[in-house]
This record gives sequence, C-alpha cells and structure tokens, in this order.
Amino acid sequence: MIVICILTGVISIYLYKLFNQNNKAIQLYNKAKKESEKRNKKLMVLGSPNSLSGRFIQLFTETYGCGDICIDMNGCKGCKNSVVAKVEDVLHKYKENSCIIFESGLLEVVDKDKLLYIIQEIYRIAGKKENIYARHYIQKNKPYYKYFIKYIYSLIGEGSINRFVDKYPPDNDYVFDYTI
Repeated sequence: MIVICILTGVISIYLYKLFNQNNKAIQLYNKAKKESEKRNKKLMVLGSPNSLSGRFIQLFTETYGCGDICIDMNGCKGCKNSVVAKVEDVLHKYKENSCIIFESGLLEVVDKDKLLYIIQEIYRIAGKKENIYARHYIQKNKPYYKYFIKYIYSLIGEGSINRFVDKYPPDNDYVFDYTI
C-alpha cells in the first residue's frame, strides 16, 4: 500500500509539472510565432509537438504548434511541413539568419559528438540568440529525471537524456550540465 501511495504521488507530481511546463511552452511558442510574423521569417520548430509525451498532453489540452517547418528524427506527425531526420543531418540546408527557431527539449538527447555543431547551426540559422526560443524544463527537476524519468524516456522512444540544459536563449547562451 505504501508503494502504491508513493508511486501515485510521484506520478501526480510528474503530471502537474508536465502540464505546467506545457503551458509555458505554448506561451513561448506563441512569442516565437509572433516574432516570425513580425520579421517575415519562417518559424522552425526543432522537436516534435506530437512526440509521445506531446500526444499524451493532447488527450487533455493543446500543446505548442508545428511552425512553418518542424524537424524531428521521429517526425512531426500531423504537421504540414515535417522533416523526418536528425537535426544535424538537415540544418546545413537552411540559410543564415533565415528563421526564428523554437527549440523544445532537443538538446538533452542529441549525440554528444554532434552537440556543438547543432548549436552552431541553430545560431547561424537564427542569426542571433534573441531569435531562438528554447524550452527546457527537465533541468528544474534534475534528481527526478536523473534517477527516474530518464529511463522512462528511453523506454518510450523519447531519446536518452544525456545532459541538462541549464541556460538557453533567448535570455542566455546555451549552458549545459553533464552530471546525468
């Protein structure tokens, strides 16, 4: 009975945080979309809004949008312009300073040897950090993800969490924590 209570508590906390962070993601996505319209640039979404966790959220509420281009290695199901590929394989195809970028939880799971290249390409395509709208929520709950959720992420195909993203654009440059 105690185990069931603890599990129920852990799941409840996770769900609350998931939905709270989803609301913040929608607000950030809407800022990015507004900026892309203002600057007459395409909105590039890195990380599918329709991942397994995104589809779960959509059972109860909305999630962030697809943008003009959505790139994810598992695809962006339901998005009009979806690129099914690892970002490191396609970002070079986009022109410098050509897009506003909404990046959602992608950099926690990319291959370590590709991380620097991906960041350089994101900055190149966006033109400046203020044109990057990044969303990273797991770093706010490091112990929870480090010892519990990272295994669930791997099992459900969300990727292996390799690092935390402690700081990110548009307010900061990217800063990582590799203690996972």
